[in-house]
Amino acid sequence: MKPEVECGVCLMHWVYGRVAPHNDEKELPGLARRLLETLLKDVTPLANMGSLCNQAVTSVFSSPSRAAEHYEELKRQSNENAKALLFRAKAYIDDGKTPRNKFERACFLAAASNVAPLNSPLGAYTFQEIRDIIDGNDHTPDFMGDIYGAVKESTRILYITDNAGEIGFDSLVIALIKQMGPKVTLVVKKKTFFEDATLEDARFFGLDKVVDRMVMADGFFAPHALPHELYEVFKGSDLVICKGTGSYEALYGETVDKRAVYMLKIKCSPIARELGIGEGKIVVRLEGLTELPQ
Repeated sequence: MKPEVECGVCLMHWVYGRVAPHNDEKELPGLARRLLETLLKDVTPLANMGSLCNQAVTSVFSSPSRAAEHYEELKRQSNENAKALLFRAKAYIDDGKTPRNKFERACFLAAASNVAPLNSPLGAYTFQEIRDIIDGNDHTPDFMGDIYGAVKESTRILYITDNAGEIGFDSLVIALIKQMGPKVTLVVKKKTFFEDATLEDARFFGLDKVVDRMVMADGFFAPHALPHELYEVFKGSDLVICKGTGSYEALYGETVDKRAVYMLKIKCSPIARELGIGEGKIVVRLEGLTELPQ
């Protein structure tokens, strides 16, 4: 995804708001200056938003740090909150009348679990949206394209995760994918990147025993900026499933030779305009090549 005018301002707000509360006041001017310098240098009409996010976060966020420690605790609590809901989530999925319906229900929950705000989170995620869906108190998502058919037609799927906690609901989608036969490579972050999922979070939900391979990225998975080994993994996949705003920004427009499924909650006006969907909506969208008939 290419940046629009307001993206630089939003990126400044997103990164600074998440790091500043966990730094000494005397460190804040330098932190803001490094972030601004990065944005002034790198925000251009042809830039990739995922790469911009990576550069902005790298300029001010270090691990270990007080900020990293804060997000590790937030992630731990979010994982526990998600795990407590998985039994009910599985029952909701199993109530689907057909394999397609079950799979779409799992994708709905995974997309709805994408609750991280653009501003600084106030605490661990409780996934009230998931509870509302299970209880029948929430609207249906925007499903665009035959996602179920795309998975059945695939042999090698690259599944790019987003945050801790919500990766638990990704595990429900991946379990159904594995039943359909494709091999799955899971992408997590190499180290704490705010509340993004790492190897430890994947293991918490047993995904290391479900997927065929796990790989680690330094930040958002922007194909043109990947090291050779990760790019080969991307190149060798025939379907990419991308979770969250950051993955959308990194991959939209970068998967022209393969299908991609985007699962996220629309949180900003540029993405809303690009997809033609209102902010706040939950989206599961198939892009790329010729769409499969329903």
